[in-house]
Amino acid sequence: MSGRRDFIRAMLALSAGASTVGLAGCSTLSNRQTPFKTGVVLDPLFYEHDMEGHPENAKRLTAIDKELEKRGLWQKLVPVQSRKATEEELLWAHSKGYIDEIAALSDHGGGLYNPYLGDTYLTSASFEAAKMAVGSAIELNLAVYDRQIDNGFGLLRPPGHHALENKAMGFCLFNSDVIAAKALQKYRGVERVAIIDFDVHHGNGTQDLTIDDPSIMAISIHQHPFWPMTGGAEWIGEGKAKGTNVNCPFQKDAGDLTYLQVFDEVIAPKLAVFKPQQIIVFAGYDAHWKDHLAQHLMTVQGFNDLLLKIKGAAQLLCDGRLCLSLGGGYQLEPLAHSVAGNFEVLLGEPTMPDVIGKSPEIEVDYSKEIAELKKQHLRVHRS
Repeated sequence: MSGRRDFIRAMLALSAGASTVGLAGCSTLSNRQTPFKTGVVLDPLFYEHDMEGHPENAKRLTAIDKELEKRGLWQKLVPVQSRKATEEELLWAHSKGYIDEIAALSDHGGGLYNPYLGDTYLTSASFEAAKMAVGSAIELNLAVYDRQIDNGFGLLRPPGHHALENKAMGFCLFNSDVIAAKALQKYRGVERVAIIDFDVHHGNGTQDLTIDDPSIMAISIHQHPFWPMTGGAEWIGEGKAKGTNVNCPFQKDAGDLTYLQVFDEVIAPKLAVFKPQQIIVFAGYDAHWKDHLAQHLMTVQGFNDLLLKIKGAAQLLCDGRLCLSLGGGYQLEPLAHSVAGNFEVLLGEPTMPDVIGKSPEIEVDYSKEIAELKKQHLRVHRS
């Protein structure tokens, strides 16, 4: 796996003191021939947050790694140095008591965060891995904003979009995307950041942490009603942030046509009005039809087409500043193919054919629901 070895060698060079984003000592990577410079973060600590038999396990990264290697993508990517978030940075989204709780649970060997729910686990490495995920998301987003790279994808674990101010849930510990958005604001003076979440589960943590913040637009396409039983269309933001929370909820059997149509008719116009200076994407692939934790019917090609639209919006509105972080996706084959395809989109390369194909189920037509969402948000603009 020469591409992966070159990537690791470049990361070691960075750790030894090379520039924050660079290819020192890695001639294979420096010969990249793609239209876009795409950064990537993958730290060994992300593999150490792992529980055998749990759907959100380290095998997800292994499958992605193998597919990137198979397609020859590693040598085309720019390694971005990972780092751990500081406590001050974690406090932008989480309470001191909660941070200390996660640290203590991890220090004592981990286990289930809430034994009654049983959905979120920690290991002895989880606190450090979660801090690494947050800090790496910050560095990747800063590198994109500073134009050291055109766009980026953080292969982060544990994920973050369900993490609340003082509670872990849904496999998530710290909300990396919200903290990265606040880092752009605090470190670079960015005024407006959009977070787009296409994970099949609603990002309740992202919504809760930004619901009254007019400087962060939180957009989510998800199955509803469905776990975590949040994300109704009526949630549009509070106070001065009214209109900056955009939920696009659909019942089962929504697929490519629905996701692409709601982007064109609802999300793109909302972005155009908001005018984000950077777009962050929580890229969950559990809406794929083969993923058994939900009942949506997305395909690998659908995820590629959706990212193409998001990338186009970023190019139009914020000079292409776009950064993805890894969300859900628990069937390894569609996850790996979807992530690799999205890397190809970011790089500006032709995408590989979708060998998995479409679901045998028929997608429901949600055109009426999308029209109602469009009307609702038009009323918000006029009020």
